[in-house]
Amino acid sequence: MNTQEILDQLNAEGNEGLARLSMQAIVDSAKKRRPFVLVTDDIFPEIPVAMNISAAIMTVAGAYGTAGAEGPGNIDRATELGIETRLCASVKVAAWLVLSGQIPKPDAIITTNSPCDAVQSLGQLLDNYKPWADVPRFYLDAPHGNDKDSFSYLGKQLQECVAFLEGIAGRKLDRQRLLEVCNESNKQMQLLLELQELKRATPCPFDPDLPRKGWQLGRWVAPIIPEIYPRVTGWIEQALAAAEGQAKAGLGIPGVNEKIRYLWYDVSPIWAGKLFPRLRQELGAVDIMTYYSYMIDEMIDTTDEDSIFESIARKYLMATPMTRQAMHTADIYCQDVVRICRDFKCDAMIMPSHVGHRDTNSYYHVVKDVCRENGIPFMFIGCDVWDERYMSPDVVFDRMKTFFQVMGLA
Repeated sequence: MNTQEILDQLNAEGNEGLARLSMQAIVDSAKKRRPFVLVTDDIFPEIPVAMNISAAIMTVAGAYGTAGAEGPGNIDRATELGIETRLCASVKVAAWLVLSGQIPKPDAIITTNSPCDAVQSLGQLLDNYKPWADVPRFYLDAPHGNDKDSFSYLGKQLQECVAFLEGIAGRKLDRQRLLEVCNESNKQMQLLLELQELKRATPCPFDPDLPRKGWQLGRWVAPIIPEIYPRVTGWIEQALAAAEGQAKAGLGIPGVNEKIRYLWYDVSPIWAGKLFPRLRQELGAVDIMTYYSYMIDEMIDTTDEDSIFESIARKYLMATPMTRQAMHTADIYCQDVVRICRDFKCDAMIMPSHVGHRDTNSYYHVVKDVCRENGIPFMFIGCDVWDERYMSPDVVFDRMKTFFQVMGLA
């Protein structure tokens, strides 16, 4: 196969892997002979992989529950239960999956206050769900600071969480195994950073969404199916090698005459397949970065056990998309916008402003001013990344097309 065929195959495999985040994957994991844990957010992949337990992320399960033909119905059924209308649809569907009895009873529940109030409300639901009243629970209090004391504070909680999970699993965490998994995690991050760097090339030599899929395979799928963790590394290695071949040949995305590079600064919508390819093909507009494809250089310090857990905490707080953007200051959010647009030659910044992201949407005026000061064309949309009925992909396309034309980019 040539490099593009390899990239196409890897892209398909990435989509297939992420599709495992369906309810069936969770049900299958619950049936395996290992502990099954529900967590509200993607706070740690390394610990469940090292302990060989299945940890399903409820917000992610809810997000994928909004996809496909059943998605709109799932959202409506969640609303009918009385769940607050403006709550993020991924959290609404996650709550509905629990309340409708579709989620198997877990062996343990781990909740956190991060990254946003919607996730915290989901944790409150899980903590007070009467059919699971006897399920052991552990609460992680993620700090809003970005200093060493904050990382140490959360790192100590993660160590306590391991002791909690040891009681659930009936066995101790193998420290050597944890070290091996952390080294694998660092290798994956290094590869993803190298893959991300290739997006600086003009034209972009591969689908810019590829790094996101690699990150999510390791972060979201592997905790449910721990045995695939090394395979994720191999997947990213193949993607990097093929992308390097494309870059050296000066090739871009097949069928795309790249004219515009833009930052889509929010979650990639569940209906992205109806929007991003059309923008590429009709306008030559490439979604060079989303905040779920932006990799931050945070490695796990494996010097000793304390440094491992402290740096896992730092990685979660500062290098996990949405947690980084929603839990910290507007200054961090704006600095990232400017850095991405500068480093990856973005011609414009799109603020989709998902209706469920009330925290980051409060930055609107600040971000607009920062973009103006830095000469970055700025567009605010206001859509629902999980429900295209709120604003259809066609409407979003038309608005972006008009924006690019007015800015003299198209």
